[in-house]
Amino acid sequence: MDDQGLITYFNESSERTFGYRSGDVIGRELAEVIITPPQRDAHRRGLERYLSTGDSRILDRRIELTAMRADGSEFPAELTVTHVDLPGGMGFTGFVRDITERIETEQELRAARRRVIEAADAARERLTRDIHDGAQQHFVNTLINLQLAEQKWSTNVERSRELLEIAVSEAQAGIETLRELAAGIHPAILRDGGLAAALDALAIRLPIPVTLEVAQLELPVALEASVYFFCSEALANVIKHAAASTASVTVTRHEDQLTIEIRDDGVGGADIGSGGTGLIGLADRVTAHDGHFELSSPGEGSGTTITARIPLPA
Repeated sequence: MDDQGLITYFNESSERTFGYRSGDVIGRELAEVIITPPQRDAHRRGLERYLSTGDSRILDRRIELTAMRADGSEFPAELTVTHVDLPGGMGFTGFVRDITERIETEQELRAARRRVIEAADAARERLTRDIHDGAQQHFVNTLINLQLAEQKWSTNVERSRELLEIAVSEAQAGIETLRELAAGIHPAILRDGGLAAALDALAIRLPIPVTLEVAQLELPVALEASVYFFCSEALANVIKHAAASTASVTVTRHEDQLTIEIRDDGVGGADIGSGGTGLIGLADRVTAHDGHFELSSPGEGSGTTITARIPLPA
């Protein structure tokens, strides 16, 4: 634009971004064309201030603002303005970039991180409840029966022995409950045998055949656990919702990228936006590692394929 705020040049990219033809806007005031109504007065005052005092708050800086298209719709934009000397006066060149996709990605990333935190909080609450209602109750019963056995030892040895047997049974049940909880938090086989062994042990416990093709990988502990639980949760979704007869898990590495693919031959029709939290949780696990989540589930008995691609650290 020139020093009067009138548009003097509008390239093809600007035409695509704003929806105007160049010939329709040349000579018009920039403020009326691409600046939203609430920002127009500030734009005009800024131009007047610079022309009279040389004071500028936006020149040669990268700023973010809201821009307006020809149809009146608004979008987030990144703007850099430079001052240029022109024959007969001064002018200004603005470089504008539509950052809608970047903003949406950042918002989704923040939402995903928030859901991960909420899921972790919910998991801790669930673990506390499971310990209280399960293992803790078994050990409380163990203590009570031991105390009763001690009281009756001198007067009723037979009853005391019965109470000791009950206490042993309760203690064993409490230990088994703790083992199950620990396996849910971080299976010992994952630590001792690695991802392939842990997934093999998981597949054996499932009610449908699961074919595994898992590369022998050395992954960071946190990433390895995330991949395991990603596969575990995905297979749980298959069992609950897919009505599948078989499933498969493939984990491969290509250069600096890890790819996890889980297929089933079920009914299909899965949709991450359908309101359930299972697929959202899977996507969040991948996003937390700066990865990319894909879902293919056309329906009509075509099955579902879930793919995660996660960049690997050097």
